[in-house]
Amino acid sequence: MMLRYAPLALLLLIACLSPEDVEKGDVSTKASDSEHIPNRHADVVFYNVENLFDVKDHPRKDDNDFTPNGRNEWSQGRYEKKIQNLGRVIQSMDHGDGLPVLIGLAEVENEDVVEDLGEFIASGSYGVVHHESQDRRGIDLALLYDRSRFELLDDEAEPISFSQNGYTSRDILHVHGRLDGEEVHLYLNHWPSRREGRSETEHRRLDAARTLKMMVDQVKDSESSVIILGDFNDYPDNRSMTEVLDARPSDSPESSELINLAYAPHMADKGTYPYKGDWGMLDQAIVSDDLMDGKGLELTQEGLEIHWREFFLFYDKKYKEFKPNRTYGGPRYYGGYSDHLPI
Repeated sequence: MMLRYAPLALLLLIACLSPEDVEKGDVSTKASDSEHIPNRHADVVFYNVENLFDVKDHPRKDDNDFTPNGRNEWSQGRYEKKIQNLGRVIQSMDHGDGLPVLIGLAEVENEDVVEDLGEFIASGSYGVVHHESQDRRGIDLALLYDRSRFELLDDEAEPISFSQNGYTSRDILHVHGRLDGEEVHLYLNHWPSRREGRSETEHRRLDAARTLKMMVDQVKDSESSVIILGDFNDYPDNRSMTEVLDARPSDSPESSELINLAYAPHMADKGTYPYKGDWGMLDQAIVSDDLMDGKGLELTQEGLEIHWREFFLFYDKKYKEFKPNRTYGGPRYYGGYSDHLPI
């Protein structure tokens, strides 16, 4: 199949414990017991799943549209189909070396829906990290993690400090753990949208970037790696990324402790979210520079990919290209997957 838009698959691929590391003694005691330890790969994924709500009416959330009697006529059958659709997308990321180890999710209503998704993907395999956020509609961030390879040490939801009085949004989810024995700090983000205009809302995303920068700075002197994932509603070359967070492309002449892996596909006019014929690289993966030094955890050559398969796309006749097959377009139910491609 020929696509006008030929996306990458947005997975962060990490290799752990190479044979060279074993010879140098740069691995844990358990790992050094074996003379020949193959590279282990860990797929680290982020996916904005587009309004994964259950069918219940939660009084403290503005979720009426996603109830059986609401505008979207959200039923148990539609919910179960949504879980199956999203699960199939994530299962399609197994290229023969296993399912993703870490799956960051945006736009989930609660822990129950995340558990349902994890059970569909691989029953009993995934643990869940979720915190209720201050988002008005009740859409949060969450993490599914492979219990056999990721040891959860701590997690917290950090509210964003907004300069605009009374404004609230999703928290930043910080997860601290060990991936195959190597310490990692993971930050999941879903920053304020551009719905009211890019320039009119930029100050909110700058506030979010300042909060994230503060969180990352608190751990930068530790011996752990940093992985930042999210739907930032900004592009890799926007001020929030380059000036506040100081996340730069790997080939930047200016040194930075944070490398934005989404910069290259962005400059190649690729993206994860289509809008009026243009693809935007809103979903991004940013890593600490130690993941590129060839020691311990390291980024593989593939780096960042945008994941797509024909079964979760549709052909847009107006723009003459393939796009993500979403669940809803306004109140119209399409029964699809998500309006974003996963990374």
